[in-house]
Amino acid sequence: MSRHLLFITILICSLCLPIAGCKSKNAGSSVKQGITYVYHLKGIIRSLPVPMQGPPSMMIKMQAIPHWIGINGKVTPMATMTMPCQLAKTVSVADLAVGDKIAFTYKVNWAQDTMLITRIAKLPQSTVINFNLSINKP
Repeated sequence: MSRHLLFITILICSLCLPIAGCKSKNAGSSVKQGITYVYHLKGIIRSLPVPMQGPPSMMIKMQAIPHWIGINGKVTPMATMTMPCQLAKTVSVADLAVGDKIAFTYKVNWAQDTMLITRIAKLPQSTVINFNLSINKP
């Protein structure tokens, strides 16, 4: 992700999150309100869902998320990592394979205890995904 695109993403999130009700200074308030945080990310598929084995999920190596909102409602940057991501029922991975580069929408709602990929799109293999984004921790 280019620095310009990262800046725009952070700017949009910083403008949208207060509108969604993130103004409270009470650490637990965002959980009680059930805010859904939306992240638009890129990554590489490391494994696909196994049919008939629980909720469909896949392993994705994803970029760092400098604007990640933790369960306490505070920004807690998340480093680049490979992690399992559950798929919403409406998301199909039929045209995807291990090693594909993807763009995806990841929605997190701490009150509902949900973290779901709600949209996924295959990117050209020539797409550069920067996994070396540095995140500044306070």
